[in-house]
Amino acid sequence: MTLAYPVVDLTDGAVRLRRWREDDLGCVRAAAQDPRIVEATTVPGVFSVDAGRAFICRQWSRADSGEGVSLAIADVVNDRAVGLVVLMLRPQPGVAGLGYWLIPSARGRGIATRAARLVSSWALDVAGIMRVEAWVEPDNEASRRVLTEAEFEQEGVLRSFLAFPGRRADAVVFSRIRDSHPREA
Repeated sequence: MTLAYPVVDLTDGAVRLRRWREDDLGCVRAAAQDPRIVEATTVPGVFSVDAGRAFICRQWSRADSGEGVSLAIADVVNDRAVGLVVLMLRPQPGVAGLGYWLIPSARGRGIATRAARLVSSWALDVAGIMRVEAWVEPDNEASRRVLTEAEFEQEGVLRSFLAFPGRRADAVVFSRIRDSHPREA
């Protein structure tokens, strides 16, 4: 199975999920200032224009390489990128892993919840995915809240599952599956 970009941008009227653009470097620069984003992603730890462009090029290549799709989370009014949402194909057929981050100035307004709900609904309803799952650290209350509000169900804990530079962490598993996903009319 492969994932292709949505034919049109995904939007709910407040948030737009769209392809990354070169003019999204400001978002990458802001993300590079957050140590937790840098630790868990490929966002450069030291920002430069070249490193920011390389990050954006990696996002573009995800669909071509068969890994999945990476979309910028943008404000629908000004189209300014404020974060990332990604679906990465897992080895199990029909399963995609969800990842996301927001720059600090965009947090606390429900944007991540909207993005997680939008991309997982698209994956389940349009892209042929049967299960979307997310792994978060137990102490990441914000991400746990995002996933619960985006209609994901908590399943359990994988001990010492996540690997970061210099440490390991447990992962709480959340999922949305096609069978339990309420379809919109």
